[in-house]
Amino acid sequence: MLRRLFLILAALVIAYSLWWLFGRSPERQIAAAQETFLEAVEDQAWEEVQEMLAADFIGPGGLNRETAMAELQKALGGFVTLDIEAREPSIQAARELGVSTQSIRVTGLGNAYAIMVRDRANQIQSPWLLHWRKTGRWPWNWQLTQVHNDGI
Repeated sequence: MLRRLFLILAALVIAYSLWWLFGRSPERQIAAAQETFLEAVEDQAWEEVQEMLAADFIGPGGLNRETAMAELQKALGGFVTLDIEAREPSIQAARELGVSTQSIRVTGLGNAYAIMVRDRANQIQSPWLLHWRKTGRWPWNWQLTQVHNDGI
């Protein structure tokens, strides 16, 4: 009886794992990638952030991957605590492309420059558009190709 219960449990775990790997919609995959990206930014895990930016990344004001990384490190380096909340995310996706639209709210403590960055970010009323592209076969292989906000 115990062996049969174990086999059923193992089958359920395998079925869930296969669904998680191959059955999730592109929208859910992008939502997970975006959550991972924002957590990496909050933790100031710059190598992980850079890996999630596509080589052809385009940011506000014409930033490319390298200049965007430098600007992120400058703007967020003064935070001791940082929390970035994506509010009301709306994701539209096809098989290998997607766009996420949401408002962003920043909370955190740090030096005077960090507080200024936080306050300025929270003044932006227009939504952020994050463009994603799938770069591999696994559900976590999404990279950010473009970030846009009309309020900047």
